[in-house]
Amino acid sequence: MGAEMSSDKKGQVTIFIIVGVVIVAGIIGAIYFMGGVSVESPSGLGPKVFIDKCVRDAVEESVEKMLDNGGERVISHGIMYYGDEYNYLCYQADDISSCSNSHPMLEEQIESEIYLDTSDSITDCFDSMREDFESRGFDITGENTVYSVDLLPGNIEINLKKKFNVSKGETTQSFENFNTKIPSPIYDLVRITREIVNSETRYCYFESNGYMFLYPEYNIKTTEYRESRIYQVIERESGVEFRFAVRGCVQSPGLL
Repeated sequence: MGAEMSSDKKGQVTIFIIVGVVIVAGIIGAIYFMGGVSVESPSGLGPKVFIDKCVRDAVEESVEKMLDNGGERVISHGIMYYGDEYNYLCYQADDISSCSNSHPMLEEQIESEIYLDTSDSITDCFDSMREDFESRGFDITGENTVYSVDLLPGNIEINLKKKFNVSKGETTQSFENFNTKIPSPIYDLVRITREIVNSETRYCYFESNGYMFLYPEYNIKTTEYRESRIYQVIERESGVEFRFAVRGCVQSPGLL
């Protein structure tokens, strides 16, 4: 009998705990969805999560431009092909001569382009966070932002440091390191592109079939068009593509 009563009491306690959790969850939900802290706001997500998401969105959008535009925010010298513009990475206006590499520091150039393209957005991320916290009665003090972008195998490394304090009353919390990594094959696509361009400058040709035999995880499409060669370097698994054009070693009709 005593054992049965003890079991009943444990069951009642378990029920009370479950009910309590449900009530607390309901209160929190009411705060969020009835004018309290928004789950998407900086104060709702927390500074780390909010800044990470905001930075990722800005960088990923910029990387798409780099992939489409052959490593530039705005294509400086390109050729139109079926409605899309392809950036010349290797160009020679004269016939016969091999093309000249017009972007010899392509990896560093892309890092710089992403930085320039996203710096204002990074500032806006921190401004949005500050405004949200201040609107809820917090005090924000901070230092200058240190920001850089590095292309690495398999990812893009975002180095982001900005020391600031969030305080309310006698409670203060400090934040500083917002470094993050974004998965992306752009480093390897650029590495392959560099090999293609180097081959074009030396031999007026790149052996794409042989390369794909050795590295089947990549697909290299080549199209001859108006004395130019269109390249599309694709990582097969993700479908991510880096595209560009070259022009060189054009045989004059008079020599045919």
